[in-house]
Amino acid sequence: MRKNHLIYVIKLSLIFILIVYLFDKIVYLGLEKLNSNVFTGQSGGKVNQFLKEKDNLDLVVFGSSRANHHINNSKLSDNSFNIGMDGAKIASAATLLLNLPENKKQTVLFHLSPAYAFDSLYNGDDILALSKLSNKNSIIKKEFEQLEKTTFLKKFFWTLNFNGSSLGLLKNYFYPKNNVNEYKGFDPITVTAQQKTIFKNISEKKTNLVCQKNFQLNPIYEKYINDIDNFCKKNNKHLIIFTAPIYSDDCKKDDIALEHFLNLKNITYWNLTDMFQNNRSLENWRDNSHLSHKGAEIFTDSIKAKLDIIK
Repeated sequence: MRKNHLIYVIKLSLIFILIVYLFDKIVYLGLEKLNSNVFTGQSGGKVNQFLKEKDNLDLVVFGSSRANHHINNSKLSDNSFNIGMDGAKIASAATLLLNLPENKKQTVLFHLSPAYAFDSLYNGDDILALSKLSNKNSIIKKEFEQLEKTTFLKKFFWTLNFNGSSLGLLKNYFYPKNNVNEYKGFDPITVTAQQKTIFKNISEKKTNLVCQKNFQLNPIYEKYINDIDNFCKKNNKHLIIFTAPIYSDDCKKDDIALEHFLNLKNITYWNLTDMFQNNRSLENWRDNSHLSHKGAEIFTDSIKAKLDIIK
């Protein structure tokens, strides 16, 4: 009797697991169908637009909010896209870059922050923003596995990869933020009067940041710099790594250390941290590391001039 009872429990458990598994896949297919029709918003739509257009682009901007909000790429090329994402660091940005087409000539502007590059605690968690594509895109799936960002539960329950983004997808599906035919990825920042006042008060206070003495490149940053460098050299991409302006940069040693590393690898590096050093107008800034829409236009013009020189 006990044996029969145990067999019954096992069979019931297996049936339950099978039902849950099938239900998860049905829900996942629905979410995936929804996601594939969303092309606006940073909950997934912007990435979808990039992946849809990537093979036909001449110029692409990668990086964090300091790429997203700072470069009006339409001024650089009519056939371009800015896939800068708020909160992105090298893992997510480099993974998207590795999706570019092979053997097609393209200019790649890739933003790197020296402060993050030498952060020993960085573990690549920003790649989780691409979770919903980790079962669909082989390149993204590979990077998830290499960074050990996938779990048994996520491998079994695919809907978990949409956790936290479903509402954003629904919102952008029914109420698209941008006109896809006109949107090129650049999101300028319009600064409010209150934000101006806050930053003015902050900028007038002196900081006493102490630079660390030793600069060891984070191993994840080193891996991805090597990956994107090799990929670009192999596939006819003109890679330019840049650092966007900072209003007050209290530590220069990390800039120098990053520049030294990139120079050894013969990678073009534009350190533009101090570009506004002779123009201290707060009209160009939202905060210490983000330009206003006015500052972004000035910065973009500077990038355009540098690109024109090397063409």
